[in-house]
Amino acid sequence: MSEDFKATLTWTGESKEVEILANTLKVDDPESFILESIILDDNNSELKVTVISKSPSSLRSTVDDILTCLMAANSTLSTIEFNDND
Repeated sequence: MSEDFKATLTWTGESKEVEILANTLKVDDPESFILESIILDDNNSELKVTVISKSPSSLRSTVDDILTCLMAANSTLSTIEFNDND
């Protein structure tokens, strides 16, 4: 019997930033995780990423890749000032 291993990551922030982060992940390896974006209110959203894997080492590797991607994108976003005229 094969056991699945699962991890869920969430990221809450401004809706525009969450949308950009979600789009960054979509090009990575979309078969290895489930991506959801949830609108919390007019300004904020939550990005939810669920990873399911056949082994703990594969799960950890995928989660590490996702976190690295999110942190790199977030670092870039933190240097960008969004204005309401976009």
